Amino acid sequence: MRCLVSILFILLLMTGMSSCRRTAAPVHYEVPVEAEDSLDADTLPEESSEMRELEASLNLDRVFDDFMYAFVRSPRLQRERVHYPLPVVTADSLQDTLVRYLDCASEFGFMMGDFYTLLFSHPSQMEESKSADEETVRVERINLHEMQVRSFDFERRHGKWMLIGLEDKGVGQSDCADFLEFYAHFSTDSLFQSRHLARRLRFSMLDPEDDNIYVEGTITAQQWFSFCPDVPSGIISNVRYGQTFLPDHMVLQKCGIANGMQETFTFDQKGGRWLLTSYEN
Repeated sequence: MRCLVSILFILLLMTGMSSCRRTAAPVHYEVPVEAEDSLDADTLPEESSEMRELEASLNLDRVFDDFMYAFVRSPRLQRERVHYPLPVVTADSLQDTLVRYLDCASEFGFMMGDFYTLLFSHPSQMEESKSADEETVRVERINLHEMQVRSFDFERRHGKWMLIGLEDKGVGQSDCADFLEFYAHFSTDSLFQSRHLARRLRFSMLDPEDDNIYVEGTITAQQWFSFCPDVPSGIISNVRYGQTFLPDHMVLQKCGIANGMQETFTFDQKGGRWLLTSYEN
């Protein structure tokens, strides 16, 4: 990334900036109905000393993000923090399915990569992820290939975060359907992407010569493709802390896991067309 940033920085100096200042057809998930837990305590993997130390260092039930980071990595928490039988709501069924065992390691694999993604419509909503006041949080696995969303509902019960339910639906039933349908193409089709960039795209990045200083300005579509940051695609995530979404403005935040990396892609709908209007790194 540092090499890519340096290339862009040189391009910006050569071409000039207008302003510069420092400062993943619907697919049905297969889940067992009233299935018995096929694992007993003796067959489950032991928790590593590193995992126990991590849990001890975090206040797991205060800020949800700290709990989630440990939950997706800890077999013990996955056994203790799922309220069985777990109801599964599907859009095409009038009756919930009850699940007595959930393979959490597999279900939450999408949260085990180098980063996760969040969706917002207003900068103030970004601070909600750091709040200790939330009592219910929904984690979404958004499959842009199959256009399906699986939601995991967590609730703080008796002071402890618990997974209490699942919901499956198509992307078209999401309150972010219009944006997600657009973004599925934007993230995988470079020609489509080139047609959905603002003519002058706002840009903010760390100065390659000084990590304490930001360089801000505007770039063209040609400059965007010169360094082309990795746009999240395939299966992405969203964590709903209570935020609501506007029909014409969306912020996708790419957050590094345990490395402090953060990239922000801002999209606006203008004249019925979504455009990437701003990028921050």
